[in-house]
Amino acid sequence: MSTENYTLRVYRNDSKIKLSVCANDHGHAQAQAIDITRSLAGDRFELLYGEIEESLLAELYRRLAYSDFSSKECFDWHGSITNGVPAVYALGRRYYVRPLIQSYLDMDRDRIVKNTCSCTECINPYHNNYLSAKNSKLSCGDLQMALAFRSQGVSVKQIAKALKVHRTTIYKSLKNAHHASRSENQRDSDGSRGRRTPSAR
Repeated sequence: MSTENYTLRVYRNDSKIKLSVCANDHGHAQAQAIDITRSLAGDRFELLYGEIEESLLAELYRRLAYSDFSSKECFDWHGSITNGVPAVYALGRRYYVRPLIQSYLDMDRDRIVKNTCSCTECINPYHNNYLSAKNSKLSCGDLQMALAFRSQGVSVKQIAKALKVHRTTIYKSLKNAHHASRSENQRDSDGSRGRRTPSAR
């Protein structure tokens, strides 16, 4: 599959960062630009045609966009280590890399990211954990990961292989999460939570 190269400029207040973006097409590049800007808490972005040198941060985003991680192997961060954890400096501030990944994947930021392997430099998203769910083959962190990568277009087969569960487990978990989300949205939209509808007479 052929790819296209872009230059992404992300702005935050008076600061700017340029990142290389590799994408299948313009729509894919646009989606990545939105995800990257959100993760960096940027104000706005510009997406231009043209190739620039890939930085460590741009490499991370490319790997996330293409789900280029193995569940078995660590992926070490070769940038800054601050307070004992991987970090990066951009747009006039410090970002810890694991929460940055969490934000890129649009996962629940209220959860605390914990590295499950013994490698301090590892930033593999499959080696992160959040909260454990009882009576489930998937932890909450695994489910969040499955939802995030599914939204990125990763196949159920790939997700199941990475999380070491059967495909039916992923299908059921995604289906249950979808129904729970729809039910929550419906209750919020019609304002019927906790109300009793009067019967017609």
